[in-house]
Parts: sequence; C-alpha cells; structure tokens
Amino acid sequence: MKFIITQIMVFFLLINIALAAGLSEEINPTLPPDLSNFPDMFIENGNFNAVIVVGNQAPASDVIAQSNLVQFFVGYTGKSLVGSTKLSSEIESLNQNIISIGSACHNNVSWEIMVQPKQCDRWLEHGKAMILLYGYKDYVYMVIAGYSDKGARDAVDVLVNYDKNTLKGSNMLIEVDEPTPEINDSSGEDKIVEEEEENITMELEKEKEKLVSELNEKITNKSEETSKNRTSPTINRTKEKMSSEQKEMIKLNQKEQKKEIGLIKRVISWFISLFK
Repeated sequence: MKFIITQIMVFFLLINIALAAGLSEEINPTLPPDLSNFPDMFIENGNFNAVIVVGNQAPASDVIAQSNLVQFFVGYTGKSLVGSTKLSSEIESLNQNIISIGSACHNNVSWEIMVQPKQCDRWLEHGKAMILLYGYKDYVYMVIAGYSDKGARDAVDVLVNYDKNTLKGSNMLIEVDEPTPEINDSSGEDKIVEEEEENITMELEKEKEKLVSELNEKITNKSEETSKNRTSPTINRTKEKMSSEQKEMIKLNQKEQKKEIGLIKRVISWFISLFK
C-alpha cells in the first residue's frame, strides 16, 4: 500500500512541475523510469552519460558515495569518468542525465529536481534512505538521500552492489542501520547551567559577606583594645609619673598594634578583590 501511495505521489509531483527556479528550464514531465534499468539508463554507446553531483557544502559521506559510484561505473564501462563529477553550483542546465547525491537540505540540485520543497527533509525519516527516479524530456534524474549522512552512502552501496531482482519501480526505500538520535533539550541544559551559576554566585557572595564581617569584627575588637591601651597610660599618669622605659614600651605597643590593623585591612582588600 505504501509503495502504491508513493508511486502516486511521485507521479503527481511530476505533473505539478512548472519551472525549476535557478536552472530556468521548462519541464514537460514524463513517466518516471524504472530502477530495473539501472545502470544502463546512464550508459550510451558504452559510455557513462550523466553527471554525479554533490552539494557545495556536502558532508564527507556524500563525497565518499560519489567516489564509490564513479568507481562502479568505471568498472562497468571500462572507461574513465573524468569530468563527470560535479558540485551543485557547477550545474547550469537540467538538460542532461543527473545522479544527485544528498537531500534537498544538502544539495541544491536535489532541491531543484524535487520541485523546491519548502521542507527540505520532508520525506526523510530515521533509519531510512531513498532512491528516487524522475523523467524529464529524454533525461533521467536520480536523487539519493538519507535521513543521516550514513543513509545516502548506504543507498549508494545498494546501487554499487545492485541485484536486478531487487531494483524495481521509480523509487526505493532502504533500511539503514544507524543509532537512535539523542533528544537534545539544549534549552533545559542552559537553564540548569544558569541556575548552577546563580547558586555558585550566591554562595560566593555569602562567603564574602561572612569573611568581611569576621574581619571587620576583628578590627573593631583590635581598635577597642588599642583605645584601652591608649587611655590607661593617661590615667596612670595622673596617679604616678611614668618612667622612660614604660613610655618606650607603650610606644612600641602602639606601633605593633598599628601594624596589625594595617595588615588586617590589606587582607580584607585582598579577599574582596578575589570576588570582583
């Protein structure tokens, strides 16, 4: 049933073709050729009579698939295929046989042949690849595409190792062994990262406030001790006359206290700079 529906879709697709924009060729659709005629549909007088196209920004697997097809036709015809490989930007006319490797997302020629679909991967699904044939005037177009990069290469492998009993119809769906795509919820991951960053920032701020508070408390306590030490000599001075040795001791004590306070202030400045 799926095969019949696909056939009908391809037929109506060809009927609805009017202009291939960019290549500017009027298309008079014909019934699509049959895969059972592969590879002879691209051979004329013993020579390869087509171009094998990949997209300008094609993934490496498409280029490998292109090379595999070239090797196949060289072996089939026994002749060189120099000049038969092209990039999509090098195709100026649809008036030639074309094998286009890559989906409409990767290859502009595939996009043109498939009537410029708005959704470039419209017919692609995970674990599948497809080979589509189109007839235009006396020319044959073949589009080889897969859901993943591996898909198009596997589809080419099917052609390279073709079996006349399995190739038939105007299109072919191929099973591809590929890993299940991972669901990438990047927005959720970004949100988690942002929340973690906010939590870290809050923790750092708390540690900063705690550290500054503790250091300020130490400075306050040290200042109070200094005040007491400064007033005690005055009180003692009213009661008795201090000796010169006692005066020297008080001065030394005050210098040491100033050094300690200065050191604590520098430590506070250093810790604060760490969080800026």
